[in-house]
Amino acid sequence: MEIDINLQVCLRWLYEQGVTFVVKSFNKERLKENLGIFDWELTEGDYEKIERIPQKKMMLKEEFVSAKGPFKSVEELWDGEL
Repeated sequence: MEIDINLQVCLRWLYEQGVTFVVKSFNKERLKENLGIFDWELTEGDYEKIERIPQKKMMLKEEFVSAKGPFKSVEELWDGEL
């Protein structure tokens, strides 16, 4: 069975961070791979590599407003408080 290492590392990282996540598959082999994340732990070296991954933490206002959604404009979304 060939395992997608990147996916396994991502799932294991989520688990070790205490994040609740849901994976979906009807493929028996993929289900086994997903459950395989409980058989090992990330090393300190793994965490160091993960910390060096560039992150995008910016959200554009357009992602929160929509003519079809509850907030039609940024003004409707923003109440002025942090």
